[in-house]
Amino acid sequence: MPEHTKPYNPLDRVELGKSVERALLARPLAPLPPKVAFPGAGLYAIYYVGDLDLYRSIAPPRHEPGEIPIYVGRASAPGARQGALGLRSTTRQPALFNRLKEHAKSVQLAEVYSDEQGQPGLHLADFLCRYLVADDIWVPLAEALLIAHYRPVWNVLIDGFGNHDPGKGRGGQARSSWDMLHPGRAWAAKRPATKKSAHDLRYEVGTHLAAVEPPNLDAVPVIGQDVQEAMFNEEGLTPLEDRLRDL
Repeated sequence: MPEHTKPYNPLDRVELGKSVERALLARPLAPLPPKVAFPGAGLYAIYYVGDLDLYRSIAPPRHEPGEIPIYVGRASAPGARQGALGLRSTTRQPALFNRLKEHAKSVQLAEVYSDEQGQPGLHLADFLCRYLVADDIWVPLAEALLIAHYRPVWNVLIDGFGNHDPGKGRGGQARSSWDMLHPGRAWAAKRPATKKSAHDLRYEVGTHLAAVEPPNLDAVPVIGQDVQEAMFNEEGLTPLEDRLRDL
């Protein structure tokens, strides 16, 4: 049956994913991290509004605050990967709030480093976020749609913003490209540099962001290999196609 003749199905999982995506984007902008802790897991988007040349093309005045995310992600309820939640849809623990705090800490460490070096860099005051407490079952698809629609640079091109300290025994892994561009996390500095230099990465960021524009949210984007790879995070969750089988 041709695509245009298919009946609209409001319970189609892509339509459900779109509804969660739109619910997040309708949320008001908040500081990073939000000023008040809150319970629950869910979905979030982070926005840059500063004047660093590297990200100027997605920041004001070219784009309105909250128009183009620099990163999107999710925070799962504790025990979600092991199936320990049963039929509970989220958590009373501040999983989403804590995740945003972790991101703020990474930016703060990069800010301290750049200030100490007397170099331009990230400043926590230049970041905003949107967040949505949501049932765990709907979050992965909405996150995939957000990444495919917006192609946030810290998701699809620059990896490592969401990384945790990997702990002992994994120090031989290469430093993430995010840590190459924005040094400051002490545990990352102990890891070997990537093959690409910070200069090379800055060039790639500029090329990527030059093509980024607000998307048509009514269109269903292609969720290709790059989006699937971006769906991996530091918690070691399963690939997108494995997680969507359970929807």
